[in-house]
Amino acid sequence: MKAITVEPGKPGSTQLEDIPEPGVRDGSVLVETIAAGVCGSDLEMAEGKYGWAPPGRKRLVLGHESLGRVIDPGPTGGLVKGDLVVGIVRRPDPVPCSNCAVGEWDMCRNGQYTERGIKEIDGYMSERWRIEPA
Repeated sequence: MKAITVEPGKPGSTQLEDIPEPGVRDGSVLVETIAAGVCGSDLEMAEGKYGWAPPGRKRLVLGHESLGRVIDPGPTGGLVKGDLVVGIVRRPDPVPCSNCAVGEWDMCRNGQYTERGIKEIDGYMSERWRIEPA
């Protein structure tokens, strides 16, 4: 599968490359990318100014603004094949802080959150990605 990746902290390292298909551990819903936005954060990461790769890896799949079509809704119901979805960027911290505990991840108080395509989790600039239905 093709994806646009970067080596965080290394200017000019953005490239199109082959990566493995997303695993079920990344989410029960399999999504095909329709569109991914590019913003100032992506440009800063391409310039080596920003971003963190997933633990144990050098490269990060870019893309935190997404639109996709459900290929496989998974076993939990609620979504059906063909539904349009967007992926949530920020994920709660493992502690969690008081805001993350009530689903307000964008207001995380301790900074231990992760973000798709920015901080320690691959983003949406790949042919396919996985999310949880919630």
